[in-house]
Amino acid sequence: MTGRISRRTLLAGAAVAGATSALPLPTAGAASTAAPIDGSTLPRFGPACLTAAVVAMAVLDGHAYVITRGIVPPKLVDIDLATRRVSRTIDLPVGEGGWGITVAAGKIYVGLYPVADVYCFDPVTAAITRVGSLAGAGGFVWDLTTAPDGQVFAVSYPNGAVWQIDPTTNTPTQLGAPVPGAQYGRYVGAAGSFVYAGIYTPSQLAGYDRTSGSFRDLTPETLRGKNFGPFTATTDRVYAGCSGALVSMDLDGGNVHVVPLPAGENTVDAIAVTPDGTAYVTTRGSGTVWSCGPADTSLTAVATPAAADEHRRLVLLDDTTLLGSTGSGVLWWLDVSTGEYELLDLVDAGFVPAADKPQSIELGMPHLYVGGHWVVTEHSTSDRTSRRIRVPGEAKTLTWTGDHLYSALYPSTEVVRIDPRTKEVHSFGLIANGQTRPWQAAYDEGTGLLAIASAPGTGKLVGALTLLDVRTGTLDVYPNLLPDQSVMTVAIADGIAYVGGDVVGGGGITPTRTSAAIGAFDLRRRKLLWTAEPLAGERSIQSVAVLDGVLYGVLKRTSGGWFTVDLTTGAVVRGTNKLSGYGEIFVHQGGVYVETNFGGNLYRLGRSEAELLVNKLGDGWYTVPQLSPVRGRPTHHAWGLADRDLVQLPLR
Repeated sequence: MTGRISRRTLLAGAAVAGATSALPLPTAGAASTAAPIDGSTLPRFGPACLTAAVVAMAVLDGHAYVITRGIVPPKLVDIDLATRRVSRTIDLPVGEGGWGITVAAGKIYVGLYPVADVYCFDPVTAAITRVGSLAGAGGFVWDLTTAPDGQVFAVSYPNGAVWQIDPTTNTPTQLGAPVPGAQYGRYVGAAGSFVYAGIYTPSQLAGYDRTSGSFRDLTPETLRGKNFGPFTATTDRVYAGCSGALVSMDLDGGNVHVVPLPAGENTVDAIAVTPDGTAYVTTRGSGTVWSCGPADTSLTAVATPAAADEHRRLVLLDDTTLLGSTGSGVLWWLDVSTGEYELLDLVDAGFVPAADKPQSIELGMPHLYVGGHWVVTEHSTSDRTSRRIRVPGEAKTLTWTGDHLYSALYPSTEVVRIDPRTKEVHSFGLIANGQTRPWQAAYDEGTGLLAIASAPGTGKLVGALTLLDVRTGTLDVYPNLLPDQSVMTVAIADGIAYVGGDVVGGGGITPTRTSAAIGAFDLRRRKLLWTAEPLAGERSIQSVAVLDGVLYGVLKRTSGGWFTVDLTTGAVVRGTNKLSGYGEIFVHQGGVYVETNFGGNLYRLGRSEAELLVNKLGDGWYTVPQLSPVRGRPTHHAWGLADRDLVQLPLR
């Protein structure tokens, strides 16, 4: 399929930018008939990154139990709180992790993903029992809680349902989906005869009266459209985190008290409450622990044991000791009366980190770097040793320039510079502006600008292009560069940043546009030159790259789709043969390559046809497949993955 972008702004913008070439454009010809290399047979260089990341915690009889994230099979890790050591590690039967965990009848209940099963673990016998499935393939059990009478409640995705589990029979019963059309049952709490659910997209604080067996909307009118959860309660009040606030109310929803979060804090990560109604909360942003008395109208900082980390759970061990767990795999003990604290890394406590699903890859000099959950792993390419560098988030992007590594982190959108020699992590600040997920970054040597593409949070459409001047540290954000869509990808050629969008935005909201756009942004003049919609009806462009005046693009929501745009003539060509999925396009020594998910395949892209170079690489990436060049070899190779292991992939 061929077409032409008729917008004169594209041609005029390209001419002004000097982004085209007078040289003849390459032609693809027929695809090679050479058989692809079997990627499963390539030599492997060990796990790309190791993780001890966790997603949930519960406490029982002096032991903390956490569930790992991104490890297959997921692990239930038992930490003796007295000895500060891991006492045992239990393999869970399915999934990659578990957000939900609670204690009931002396047992540990865990809710998993992306197989939405609930399992029961008996600490005495070490028996694991399957309770049941709460959703179909790709589902999540997002949260679990135990009511005062010992009944277990759960919420699930994508059916947005609330469930009850009787520990005497281990039978799950669906109580209903309180918000029609909502997919995310994200948080659950229970107190008295009520169950509370934080439902997302559309958002609602739903209450379930166990006496009448009915749901009702408990959302305060002034907080409509906000997300609610996590929950905790005293005998007569329920507490909930909220977008920008801490909320408490009577068990039936009356007598609402709203305390705004301090400036710079986005939402509440975890809550614990004393019997007298003093709440301790951690907030997303700084990771600070705050206190809030029953009559307080603001939060008071107590301490910051794990700066910028996500917090999975807070538990009051006694009158003055608060136990916290973080997403990066750290437990901490805090004396709330003095502000003194102690940290324990699970790896130091005896947990053996396992292979993580990588999120980014970049070859520095002389090391290879791989981003994971709160850790960047540095690999020596000469002696095959590695070390972990802790960062405050998921390193969604990695870019090497000078002697430093630059990254944009999820979920904070913090942009940082890492000094590998000292492990120092310097922050340039947050992208913010409603953004949540950085997707791709590209560096321009001519201007000294690092360009970062990002997507908004759930329920929002507007993405952004962010520019970091690595010389001055100035961070400038350009939201809505592509109207009402995420900016998924950025590539730079001749001082022009080329971007591609996704009209779905952060999800959970009806798109206003039907076709994803591409655009060209002049980095020196800080000016958008043009935008265009190359393929009508295609909603998402995962990645773009430019070589010799031709823009290459890979589609996300159309299986295997890709295209090219001649930046001189505006001619659009849809790829005649499909890819297995999508990934990040890589330009190297005159070739255009992409490793795609859904099986793991490496292609070389021509003007209209794609040549399969390597197959059977597996689906080891957490984000989308990426490549980084191998230097110092007579042949063309790139660092990539086979499953979760590092490999060198041949390019031709």
